[in-house]
Amino acid sequence: MNQLNSPLFRAIFNNKAPRIILAADAPDFHILDYNEEFKKATYITTRDIKGLKIIEAFPIDDDNQDSRVLIDGLISAIETKQIVNLPSFQYNIPDNDLKSTKTSWWQSEIVPVIDNKQVEYLLVTTNNITDEILGKNALNESLEREHKLNRALADTHEELAASNEELQANLEDLLSTNEELTLSRRALQTLNDELELRIEKRTVDLESSRLLMQNIIQTTNVAMTLLKGRDLIIEHPNPPMIKIWQRKLENVLGKKITDVFPELQQQRFPKLLAEVFETGKRIAMPEVPVDISYENGEMDLIYVDFSYDPIFDKNGEVEYILATVNDITDKVKNRKQLEQSEVELQATTEELAASNEELSATNEELATTNEELQEAQESLFLKNEELSETEESLRLALASGNLGIYSIEPETGKFDISAKAREFYGLPEKGKITWADVINTVVPQYLPVIEKARDNALLTKQPFDVQYPILQSTTNKIKWVRVVGKSIPKSNNRVARFLGVILDITPEIEYRHTLEESESRFRNMAEATDVFIAVGDETSNATYFNTSWTTLTGRSMEDLLKYGWADLIHPEDRDRYIEIYLEAFKNTSPFTGEFRILDKEGNYSWLLAKGSPRFNKNGEFAGYISSSVDISELKKDEIRKNDFIGMVSHELKTPLTAISGFVQVLHSRAKKNDDSYALTALNRTYNQVKKMTVMINGFLNVSRLESGKLLIEKSDFQLDELIKELVEESDLVQFSHKINLSVSQPIMVNADRDKIGSVVSNLLSNAVKYSPSGTDIDVRCEILDGYALVSITDDGIGIDKEDVDKLFNRYYRVGKHHTISGFGIGLYLSSEIIERHNGKIGVESEIGKGSTFYFEIPLA
Repeated sequence: MNQLNSPLFRAIFNNKAPRIILAADAPDFHILDYNEEFKKATYITTRDIKGLKIIEAFPIDDDNQDSRVLIDGLISAIETKQIVNLPSFQYNIPDNDLKSTKTSWWQSEIVPVIDNKQVEYLLVTTNNITDEILGKNALNESLEREHKLNRALADTHEELAASNEELQANLEDLLSTNEELTLSRRALQTLNDELELRIEKRTVDLESSRLLMQNIIQTTNVAMTLLKGRDLIIEHPNPPMIKIWQRKLENVLGKKITDVFPELQQQRFPKLLAEVFETGKRIAMPEVPVDISYENGEMDLIYVDFSYDPIFDKNGEVEYILATVNDITDKVKNRKQLEQSEVELQATTEELAASNEELSATNEELATTNEELQEAQESLFLKNEELSETEESLRLALASGNLGIYSIEPETGKFDISAKAREFYGLPEKGKITWADVINTVVPQYLPVIEKARDNALLTKQPFDVQYPILQSTTNKIKWVRVVGKSIPKSNNRVARFLGVILDITPEIEYRHTLEESESRFRNMAEATDVFIAVGDETSNATYFNTSWTTLTGRSMEDLLKYGWADLIHPEDRDRYIEIYLEAFKNTSPFTGEFRILDKEGNYSWLLAKGSPRFNKNGEFAGYISSSVDISELKKDEIRKNDFIGMVSHELKTPLTAISGFVQVLHSRAKKNDDSYALTALNRTYNQVKKMTVMINGFLNVSRLESGKLLIEKSDFQLDELIKELVEESDLVQFSHKINLSVSQPIMVNADRDKIGSVVSNLLSNAVKYSPSGTDIDVRCEILDGYALVSITDDGIGIDKEDVDKLFNRYYRVGKHHTISGFGIGLYLSSEIIERHNGKIGVESEIGKGSTFYFEIPLA
């Protein structure tokens, strides 16, 4: 659409001719734009047809074959890539309401707009010639009426001849039939009167037809004249024709056209006119060049669309030729001028290609320069005939945008260099500068690079792009410049020349050196450490591994970059770790994960990996840098610790079991003896034994969990019944809180009944522990989105936001509540149990208003 939006094209497009632009997407031909004259010509002043298919805006009438002429012409223009001038055709244009039509005749010119050797758009100029066609039809009808009157007059003459013959045959009876003769005379008189009236009427009709035809010819906007007989006598030339001929009416009327225009004898028009007289067939030709001589002797070449239409006499012979001429000289010249402009604009576009490519690659500091270059390019489109002035404007724009330019004309030796380029090279602001002056500033070892780039550009006719350092004589400092150039061939207006755009890239080179030094320091640090360091890009492909990785895995750097090391992760850890990484990559967030990896000795080592996302200077995600450390010894210590905890827990459970038994026996005896003090003491002792048993079981379960021995044995059971049992059991051992149970319906799950029961018991115990006595605890069990949801709400002290995310970590306890007994393993175990059921556990809390702990597990 860049061509369509250029000011030159818009100026041509929006002139007085009705024009429309169509996309070359046959057979749809979507409407892209149209001018005001087209809206008036096609009666769509209140309708917007942009974006519609051509047959949606102007439906095809299947009963009128002419309505397909335009579609066929559009297809022909695409196939031939040539201008198509359509013959006049009838298409009854729809009114604005699309409910009625107006009888209309049209004449169209289709110009294909070609880009990259393909027809991209179709520029259609459509003229409404309804008045011309209707006038011509009226003339033909008048001539037909004249022809009918001639036939009627001939029939009358025949009747009269028959009557005369009858009178001659009855001369002998005239004397005896006076009365009959009188009657016959009266009848003949009546017949003569009628004949005179008919002749008078025919004369009036003929005169009316002649005047109508003359008025049509004289008032039409198209140049027309009648040429009588084979001598081609000029009759009734209308003002447009007189204007084309550049003659006075009295100097052409009644004269042979070849006498008025002798130069036509050497052209094809007399033969074409003679052909019309011979064949009686119409001849029409578009865009014909004609040499016209004016009365002052000057010759001029004009272009016309003309047609020769035969007009027949009563005998069917060609008596006149109606010559219709449409002067299209301005249109043809404009089109040729447009074609020339397109050629020049193409050359101009090529001249700017190197600059545009350079500008697109520059940093944000050159954004202003890009806009100024765009303005300069648009100026070139508007002033293509003033190319030298436009180049000067471009030079000024480049200079103001911190860009230098130079131009060399090999034929003339002329060398121009902008003030900004002089500043880059450290050359004098004024005075003549030669190419040798520029070369002398270049660091010597880079001279072959420059010459090679230029020779290659001249040989291949392609742009060149070269970077080299220069020594500024004014500052005695090394500067880096980048030059993008292109050879421009000779055109009609300019000799061949070589254009170059110069940019100071010293900051970029210095920044690049800084990055290289930074990368070198990073690699030195990465290679000197025992930490396993890897870098990946934004597509998750690895781009770097340090030596520690090759030492650990035994794989070469090439293999690590190509295949990675994920296949070396222990099968039990692989899916979990990859899921952690992919989730972090999706959210571009940091990640941490532990896994076992197979080393080159065939042994598994534990690694702790931490990854941090990287972002470029534009804030765009650039990948991850990860560091991993060997935690095998820590894992072994943790296993030994868990084994110790498990062993101690087992050993502690044995005396606790004995104590529990003794307490129950003593409780039974105290009850028989009605010893209230002993009963109270034994109840408290029993509760403390239960607490100790719960804590020991917790440590034992943690040990089992972390050693992989905590088994989940699933079965189908009623979750709502389990919760009812646990609530009832809690009511038996505590009297400080009222527990309200709400169960919406029976809920069947497939889970480990004991493990889920321990989760509910732990949440109930915490609700009682952390809420004031006398408050209510609400327990709900319901079905939500295919999951069983259990929630326990208390009116307790609440939890800070900073503690909520850590609440389910192992051994974590809220700092301000250490006065309440516990080791911080209950919620950790509950979280792990729910996770092993493919469920989710969480909490919602507000300080001073209580908490709601909840978990959900899938239904059976």
